[in-house]
Amino acid sequence: MNSQVEITLGVKDLIKDINNPITLDSLIYIRDLMYSKITIRPYNDSTKNQEKEIRWKRTAGEILNDGYVYSGKACTDLVVLFIALCKALDLKTNFVKVKNEHMVHSVAEILVGGNWYIFDVANKESIPIEGLITKENPYKDWKLWKKGRDAWDLGLASFEDKESII
Repeated sequence: MNSQVEITLGVKDLIKDINNPITLDSLIYIRDLMYSKITIRPYNDSTKNQEKEIRWKRTAGEILNDGYVYSGKACTDLVVLFIALCKALDLKTNFVKVKNEHMVHSVAEILVGGNWYIFDVANKESIPIEGLITKENPYKDWKLWKKGRDAWDLGLASFEDKESII
């Protein structure tokens, strides 16, 4: 596979009951549906090495099949899965990696009804915000690092690749 957001049968099956037109409420529903299929495992000293083994390596289909992400370290996996679900509904998307002084983070941009929206799906309480992230228009206190199809498209394929961001 060349893309983390390749649309698999599992991805298609998860969104099979979502009908057009897609609205902002649809995006929230997709996020909540995604969370209903994923377990959030604790991230701590005993799970740190397992998390590093999978960080930025799984496709949306693998994330869905595995059924888990790690708490506080899951933003890329969640965005990858969310974008694949959106792509299966023929929505245009961007995978966006942002950073601040201390951390890196992943968010999605989705085109709905002719407008772009930023959606931080790693935050279960977030709602889509109209706009695109640019150098001139950061997302909250997060500055744009890169945009692309998925983490692999940005050159991130393993935990060690984080050095290229910082």
